[in-house]
Amino acid sequence: MKNQKRSMVLIFLLMILALTGCISSSVKTDKIVEDGLNINSISIGLGGSEEDEGITVVTYHFNLWNRTNKSIILKTVEPIISKEIQERLIDRDIKLDINEKIDGNTSEALTGTFRLDTEGLDKKGIMKLNINIKEFNIVTEQVVGINEVNN
Repeated sequence: MKNQKRSMVLIFLLMILALTGCISSSVKTDKIVEDGLNINSISIGLGGSEEDEGITVVTYHFNLWNRTNKSIILKTVEPIISKEIQERLIDRDIKLDINEKIDGNTSEALTGTFRLDTEGLDKKGIMKLNINIKEFNIVTEQVVGINEVNN
């Protein structure tokens, strides 16, 4: 009976120890990461085209935050849009050529536009298209050198 109590107490203590280890290893820290680009918010505006009534100009704006310790070269940015919106694009290439350096732990404000064929649609029809941008294809370049260890 005494050995059974000791065994139960030992198992209980081991379970507490194991749970404590799991909890402490899952705590996230907000440190600078090695490869982290973040977008915190995106704003989108819709407007008419001065040239043609059947065209809607979509303007998007966001801040790209380089959470790394290293500078990167931002090459291109392309919004990811739905297939329905892609079919209405006037210019198929909506990729922005940026080619700018973003230092580590800094952000860069980016703005782009693309035009949609919305001929025959009123304001309600354009709103029903649900023009929404939440993700981007981003191409970056970074210089990587040999990591020398000082003795």
